[in-house]
Amino acid sequence: MPPDPGQPARRPKSGAPTPPSAVPGRRLRTWWPRVRASTRSTPARVWTLTLLCVLAVAGLFGSASVTLNQARGGLEVLDEGAGRQAMNTTDLYLNLAAMDASVADVLLMGTDHDLGSGREAAMDRYVTSRREANEALLQVASLTSQDGDAQENARENVQALMNGMGAYEQEVGRALLINREAEAPPGEVDAEALAEYSDATQRMHTELLPKAFNLGLESSAIVRQSHEDGRGAVTGGRVVVGVVGAVTVASLLALQLYLRVRFRRRFNAPLLVATAGSVVLTVGAVLALSGSAAHEHRAKNDGMDAAMALSRAKAIATDMQADQSRFLIDDDHADTYRQVYLERAQQVLFRPVSTLPGYYEAVGEIPDAYPELPGSGVPDEEDPGTLGYLGEDAQRALLEDHDAENALEEVLTTFVALQEADESLREAVADGDTARAIDIRMRVADTENGLFRQHTDALDVLVSAHTNEFDAGIHDGRSALSPWVLGLPVGALALFALVVVGVRPRLAEYR
Repeated sequence: MPPDPGQPARRPKSGAPTPPSAVPGRRLRTWWPRVRASTRSTPARVWTLTLLCVLAVAGLFGSASVTLNQARGGLEVLDEGAGRQAMNTTDLYLNLAAMDASVADVLLMGTDHDLGSGREAAMDRYVTSRREANEALLQVASLTSQDGDAQENARENVQALMNGMGAYEQEVGRALLINREAEAPPGEVDAEALAEYSDATQRMHTELLPKAFNLGLESSAIVRQSHEDGRGAVTGGRVVVGVVGAVTVASLLALQLYLRVRFRRRFNAPLLVATAGSVVLTVGAVLALSGSAAHEHRAKNDGMDAAMALSRAKAIATDMQADQSRFLIDDDHADTYRQVYLERAQQVLFRPVSTLPGYYEAVGEIPDAYPELPGSGVPDEEDPGTLGYLGEDAQRALLEDHDAENALEEVLTTFVALQEADESLREAVADGDTARAIDIRMRVADTENGLFRQHTDALDVLVSAHTNEFDAGIHDGRSALSPWVLGLPVGALALFALVVVGVRPRLAEYR
């Protein structure tokens, strides 16, 4: 008898059995067999393996794409970001030092405009150095447009340099004008002109040169951090690409074997091609990443770092030459300029001595000993070796090129010759022969065949070689990665297509 609709539903008695659908465990036990049964069918298993292959190929594409982009980013930082900025700041530092050296030489000449290569040549050097300093500063400014604390500091330094250069040029202009109007003879700078120049050179050495140097340090620090982070990321990425590639190959092989066993066919051509393609894609991406990392390391270490060190050596050597002129025109601060000269010389080529006579003797041993450098390879607490920008680091950074080794030998030989000339200059001053000292200084500074020109020409050969190595490393790194801009997505799409082509006929048999 059906229940009365007006009556409330009866509750089951406490002893009545619970329907199977109301028990979670029973529901799971009844659902799971149905799922297992559905996956036991051949089409379902083919679909499962196919999906696994597709996901593996997608993972290979994604991991390789991310790591390749990281490698490209590292090269861009070197070539278009902080790396190029660091090299420009070194050029800026060099040209600022050359500006001040040219002014000191012009003041030293006084009314004798034919000393050395002449007053006109010295002024041409000043104008050229000023123009190149401005160009380098503009290039640095164009590379500091990004956001970030480091870039903000760089922008502030660039603005301060622009302002400082304007003030420096005004002070220098007044010094040259006053000295010319006073018709001061060689070596006897007008007192008012000397005061103006003293203010200018102090500004140069306490504001402009330190800021230019700090810009280079900041840029180098950014490059170093980016390089280290990038190498770690790319190394980890290579491992991920290799592992995902192995999974892709394994999944394709599993699908191939299942189809062979189930459908009794020897092989599936599209899947074989897809398997080989995944191997090529994986190995190719890993090799491209390894090659790019090696080229980036070469561009930074053998190229940028070495070129910057040699350029700094050239800038400091230029300032050393200016110290000689300052020594001759400013009697009140002659002792200071003598000591500063030694300190700068030790930065360029260090030997463990504390006086100029001792330094002349110590570096005088280097040309005859080369390619061995005094103190190198022999542990000695009193002699750490021949250090500085032109010391052991420069020798270790030499490219595998006989011309480069000869160029470094020429650099060291001319640097030692400059110290011999400096010794003669100071001996002439000590003997009261200022005219002879000025003649020595002007002959060294001669732009046509002076000793300092020979030294900078030899340095330029090395700088050019390392700069070319930097450019070649960047080019080769990009060349290793460029095929993968299209190669990776096209390869991944080809793998997807091959999997579909290989599986579709087998699934069609079950329609």
